[in-house]
Amino acid sequence: MGLGKHTGAADEGRRWRVPGLVIGLVLVIALCGAGTLIALQRGSHASASTRPGNSTTTVPPRPLTITSVSPAPGTAGAAFDTSVTVDFSEPLATDSPLPTLSPAPPGNWVRTAPAAVRFVPEGYFAPLSTVHLSVPGGPGGVRSRSGQGLSTTLRKNFMIEGASELRLQQLLSELGYLPLRFVPAASSSVSPATVTPLPVNVHRAYQSATTTTTTTPLPAIDSEPSIAAEIPVQAAAGSLVWRFSKTPASLAALWKPGQPNVITTGAIMAFESAQGLATDGLAGSEVWTGLLEAVAHRQVTTRPYDYVTVSQILPETATVWRDGRIIFTALVNSGIPAAPTALGTYPVFARYLVTTMSGKNPDGTPYSDPGIPWVSYFNGGDALHGYLRPGYGYPQSLGCVEMTYANAETMFPLTPLGTLVTVL
Repeated sequence: MGLGKHTGAADEGRRWRVPGLVIGLVLVIALCGAGTLIALQRGSHASASTRPGNSTTTVPPRPLTITSVSPAPGTAGAAFDTSVTVDFSEPLATDSPLPTLSPAPPGNWVRTAPAAVRFVPEGYFAPLSTVHLSVPGGPGGVRSRSGQGLSTTLRKNFMIEGASELRLQQLLSELGYLPLRFVPAASSSVSPATVTPLPVNVHRAYQSATTTTTTTPLPAIDSEPSIAAEIPVQAAAGSLVWRFSKTPASLAALWKPGQPNVITTGAIMAFESAQGLATDGLAGSEVWTGLLEAVAHRQVTTRPYDYVTVSQILPETATVWRDGRIIFTALVNSGIPAAPTALGTYPVFARYLVTTMSGKNPDGTPYSDPGIPWVSYFNGGDALHGYLRPGYGYPQSLGCVEMTYANAETMFPLTPLGTLVTVL
């Protein structure tokens, strides 16, 4: 009993100690939990100081690049009135430099979107011209709103389409380089010349084709804009009519409006010569640019229109027709049967006051003749020039058209570059 009583007392004491232990544990856990909460809160505050956007850590702005260009670099045949667009990867700063074009008509760069600019022309790009686009990069170059700039300058080219042959002829005629004049449709009261094919021989070479007679200066040029870039490069409605009442049939038969022909080629060469350009007879970008400038400044040529025919009907003659009338005729020598003067029409392409002529005789032996005066080359090695012979009026040369020194001296100023020579 005593033992059991003692045991009971111990159990009772243990019962009191267990709740105390539990209460202590609860307090410890509570206190630990509070500490953990405080530590978590402190940790939360500590991690917030390293979040993105905080002053201690920043995200760099994206680099500025060009995403597209139109017309595409290398394009051949862009429209005369094309606009030029450059798109960027980021919105541009309001004070950012803009791209440049050269050569270009008057116009303005406009912002079509925060990250895109466009050049809107106020006129026309010159036909066949190569346009250079430059988008500046590096220090002082194009910048985004965030201050980023292009790393390097972009330089690209594109080419403008060619204009029509008819518009080329219209402008050449307005400047006086063709034996025809352009009459715009609005003011046209006459019809284009109708060329009646005629047998070509020495007696009828200068028989007049059916033409409209006029001596009026070129009025169409007065209606053209006075700024080159504003002159239309598309063919205008109207007619090209002969300027003179007595146009040689051999010349009239060569004319093809709206199509390439030797009359147009000669006129281009005459214009090139006046402009100091290479006289190749091709209407490239320099010719088109020069034509538009000349029309804008009303630079009508004062050069008369000369045309030469060489008749191989005996006695052989060379005749110069100028502005509607014959002004000079001379006896000449054409090529012998073994080295004939080629038939056809050719423009004078080279001229010399005096030169050395060399080549091979029909038997293959070489020749070299120095001191040949008053030389106008018109077809390969064939030329109008002076040469001493016992007589003139029959074949004696190796293809050239020879005449006396005196006649060659008279002929020379009548055959500037581009003058057409027809061998009949």
